[in-house]
Amino acid sequence: MTERDHELLEVSELRKYYATDDSVLDRLLGRSSRSVKAVDGVSFSVAEGETLGLVGESGCGKSTTGETLLNLTEPTDGAVRFDGQRLTEMDGASLSRFRERAQIVFQDPFSSLDPRMTAGEIIAEPLVIHDREGDNRERAKELLDRVGLSPGQIDRYPGEFSGGQRQRIGIARALALDPEFIVLDEPVSALDVSVQAQVLNLLDDLQTEFDLTYLFIAHDLSVVRHISDRVAVMYLGEIVERGPVESIFENPQHPYTQKLLESVPRAETGERGRRVDALRGDVPSPRSPPSGCRFHTRCPYAREACREESPESVETGDEGQQAACFRAVDTHPYWRSVPLDHADAADEEPTASGDD
Repeated sequence: MTERDHELLEVSELRKYYATDDSVLDRLLGRSSRSVKAVDGVSFSVAEGETLGLVGESGCGKSTTGETLLNLTEPTDGAVRFDGQRLTEMDGASLSRFRERAQIVFQDPFSSLDPRMTAGEIIAEPLVIHDREGDNRERAKELLDRVGLSPGQIDRYPGEFSGGQRQRIGIARALALDPEFIVLDEPVSALDVSVQAQVLNLLDDLQTEFDLTYLFIAHDLSVVRHISDRVAVMYLGEIVERGPVESIFENPQHPYTQKLLESVPRAETGERGRRVDALRGDVPSPRSPPSGCRFHTRCPYAREACREESPESVETGDEGQQAACFRAVDTHPYWRSVPLDHADAADEEPTASGDD
């Protein structure tokens, strides 16, 4: 794990809201327009050379967070600082330099590569855009070799590669400009399990070789544990828990984190945990999130205080671990009378399920 000497990326109260068209019923009833709160007050930092895993269910705002902090979509509010400089204060030259230093690998290796371009053209495209000097074709060959593909495949088109090979091309493209920071947006979720391990090992090797800093976005906690130094757990636009990877996995404090971990297969026993969809109830709409703690509608421990008050993120005992939950630490008067191991019928011990 890297020493946290220098924060390369600092995100403070980041928000991204999307305006939505009102339905016919909304207009007839005179309802006011509401925005989709995709990202709603997210704060975190990533130290130089480390990997922060950002996890949560689909639709929680993870990918939007990654795109917004790279300025691929304009934030509604909040601040993003890269190497101490605020993105909104960057001019043309400094913004162009930032785009060289910060890159992204997208989730879907099938749609993120232009089918009309060869592998070499795809990898060299950033070099052309930023007017880099040198032999772009030779640079592309070097990168193909570095990500485990043959330089002889440089003139092949994406359709001639497997999913894992296409993702390696996407990684090579992200490396073309010698970046320092890479957002990895679900980079292995579309791949077979055996291929996932190969790509994760490649990312580990590249991080060491090129001194890279990663924001690794995923919904699969077992993948996150393999590659991350620290983890931030996101739910409905907010971060509900964060901390060192071992603390999060061995001593989760937020009920949502606990439920997510129950869905991870138990390798040591051969059992399969409950799936994420075992969480009771549906995910509320980000257009109209619940009051108080946003997880209270699905939480087996929720009480009146959770419905009325939004818990602040507080230290939970383990060094560097924080959770936004009244139950995590005895900070709210109500919880002094509620046993921490209390659970209703919806939170009974999971039983191993058979194969689907």
